[in-house]
Amino acid sequence: MAKGRNYIIEDLKTQLNASQYEAVTSTEGPVLVIAGAGSGKTRVIEYRSLHLVQNEVSPESVLLLTFTRRSAHEMIERASRNDTRCSKIDGGTFHSFASKILRRYCKGIGLSSSFTIYDEGDAEEAIRRCCNKMGYDQDKEFPKKNELKNVFSLCINKGLDVDDAVLKTYEDYQDRLGEIKTVQKEYGKYKLKNNCVDYDDLLVYLRIILENNEIREKLSSQYRYIMVDEFQDTNGVQADIVRLLAKKNGNIMVVGDDAQSIYGFRGANHLNILKFPGTFDGCKVIKLQENYRSTQSILDVGNAVLNNMTQKFEKRLVSATGNRGEKPTLRRFEDVYEEAGWVAQKVQSLCATGSTLREIAVLFRTAFASMPLQAELVKRGIRYKLFGGRKFYETAHVRDVVSYLRLVANPADELAWHRVLLLLPGIGVRTVERLLDLIVAYDNLSDIINKVFTPYCTGQKLSSVFTSLKTLLQSIANTSMAPAGQLELVLAHYGPIMKVKYKKDSSRAKELIMLEHMARRYDTLKDFLADVAVDPDKDGKDGDLEYLTLSTVHSSKGLEWGRVFLIGLVDGVFPSGRSFADADGGDIEEEKRLFYVAVTRAKEELILSFYNKNTANERLTSKLCRFLEAENVKETFEEKTVKTTGRQAHRSAQPSRYGKR
Repeated sequence: MAKGRNYIIEDLKTQLNASQYEAVTSTEGPVLVIAGAGSGKTRVIEYRSLHLVQNEVSPESVLLLTFTRRSAHEMIERASRNDTRCSKIDGGTFHSFASKILRRYCKGIGLSSSFTIYDEGDAEEAIRRCCNKMGYDQDKEFPKKNELKNVFSLCINKGLDVDDAVLKTYEDYQDRLGEIKTVQKEYGKYKLKNNCVDYDDLLVYLRIILENNEIREKLSSQYRYIMVDEFQDTNGVQADIVRLLAKKNGNIMVVGDDAQSIYGFRGANHLNILKFPGTFDGCKVIKLQENYRSTQSILDVGNAVLNNMTQKFEKRLVSATGNRGEKPTLRRFEDVYEEAGWVAQKVQSLCATGSTLREIAVLFRTAFASMPLQAELVKRGIRYKLFGGRKFYETAHVRDVVSYLRLVANPADELAWHRVLLLLPGIGVRTVERLLDLIVAYDNLSDIINKVFTPYCTGQKLSSVFTSLKTLLQSIANTSMAPAGQLELVLAHYGPIMKVKYKKDSSRAKELIMLEHMARRYDTLKDFLADVAVDPDKDGKDGDLEYLTLSTVHSSKGLEWGRVFLIGLVDGVFPSGRSFADADGGDIEEEKRLFYVAVTRAKEELILSFYNKNTANERLTSKLCRFLEAENVKETFEEKTVKTTGRQAHRSAQPSRYGKR
């Protein structure tokens, strides 16, 4: 056995760099591994698992905690290829581990071992039932079940009381704090009565169990070596769980990157990883700084942003390949539509010269920033998938608005009529079906307006509702009116409806303003509706076809592409304007970390872009992302001018499947 063990150690030295090897072989005592982007942290956990088992550590005494089942399975499965005993390592998410331990030791907290775990839908339904019991009508000005669930979850994950949680998420409900607290208490009672727990309870109850000295002693005897992946993403409860599990043996290794802590909105606490060395005496800190993903020129941008962070571990990423590569570029555009047109055109050009869509990604701060690009890609027939948001043309409010315009283009469109009529206040399904039976008897919109709706406009209970719809339809039926004018009238009519249908959701109004801006670029309603309706994803099965990745930066973490476009680098967009209001500066620091994550997704080429016109008020000039204005960051990229105008880019779109314009 000794001979085999020595062989494995020698083999490890050929598989790992010096820092990785140190992390893998440092098995006793507390260890913090600061794993820079692309530095091989998964490899470290894989080989450390193997090294422990090869050195006579029982695999059942090793615990690996991760944030996804997939990552735990992947690391253990890879280690098992070299030694099948590694398959017996206990690995899983914090929540799955908590569930297992609770089944064993739940009597002291008022649960039986047969307890049920609520998923998000179950939890929201339970909250709705509690609201009904308390007499709180969620159809009126009271928080919805999902909003209440968000508040209760934030209280646990961030350690807040209801007052602060509501202030952070739903300020409009400040006058409902008393009722919200009542629902929170009732929800807690309801779960215990029904022997149920939600995801947050799993962690809270596990912490309670671990605070019991006798139980903790048993678990410490079972799990003598603990590893935690992505430690920068832990919240306060998870950090306590790790501390308690490792309290006796001290053989704890956590892996993470403080510079990639970007989930504060979910409750992740950036300070957990920064304070880890102080939590465990004698903690060894090992830094992985060799990057196996990107060229040095791309890493220089990330390093410059990293240097401007305040609370951090000092590090500098170095390309392990030694490839410097070309400097990233920053391109300025007149407006967001010009930016979208150029990016779509560039993607087409790259694919025409040998690149594949799977090698390219477009990243942005929020899905809202990608909407003009989504429209441009649809126009050009470029297949894409959106991660971290909703496809623009598939959102309910956009489909609502477009349905009005579809009636003008095709009065026989029964589905559009059904959608529009159901939006009318006070109109139910039966009335809608009765109206549809009348509508199908006529061929043109004028007859439908005069012969179906006019009788409902006088002497009826809802005459004002039908009069409003009739007036709108008569106005937008004007064939000489441009799509933008028609859409403007529809939005004025739809605005009050949307406020009732989607309370407390201001983002929808902003998206409809964006839709109106897009409509200005069309001369005919036919062309506008064609681009709205044609979706490249509908041509075949997603699994069989390549697609361009569009992703929020949050959803891109852990992924990589050969070429990355980082768009919408406007101050107030990226970084988010909400971060400016944080007096402590913690939010803007997280935005820096988010930017760092974004630029380190690129392997070979990084293209940054910015537009001059403010999308909210075109008379104002946008400011470049403040992270790029820093002098040390400016040195790392090259500015390039773009000659193509937004209108030219629009006109240069390929005719695709629907002919010449």
